[in-house]
Amino acid sequence: MDDSIKPGKTFVHDGVSPIHVPNEEDEEQAFQMLWESLVPPYGKARTAQGEIIRIAGRVRQEFLGNGCINWDEDFHKMLDAFLEYLQLGNGFSQEDWKIAEVYVGLLKENGEKGFIDDRLVEILCSCAMAWVKQNPQVIEPLKAEYIR
Repeated sequence: MDDSIKPGKTFVHDGVSPIHVPNEEDEEQAFQMLWESLVPPYGKARTAQGEIIRIAGRVRQEFLGNGCINWDEDFHKMLDAFLEYLQLGNGFSQEDWKIAEVYVGLLKENGEKGFIDDRLVEILCSCAMAWVKQNPQVIEPLKAEYIR
């Protein structure tokens, strides 16, 4: 079986095989392909890789699709978990993690104020994909402290 993610092909990850980040020039398309492969239609993902993509995608949707109208404490908890994921496995360097922490702080503030900054959301999705790329071997997801 070909375990790569390809455009135009729906591939659902089996939860155990190594995870490959699509090699796409269009980062949005690569993110969408990971979403379709790793994120279930409802509920939390079966892998840490899927859950970090799910968190980034849910935050992106809340900012860009809903204008932060549903922003609440659960989104803060999701973003806290996002930072925890960045430390798992082949995690971000301390310097990169500190930068991600600043972006997450800005997202939390902007979410509270309803200030939409699509660039910050793009950075969050890029960080998620970079972490997945650094961690192709499946990692168990963290216990979720959020409901969304």
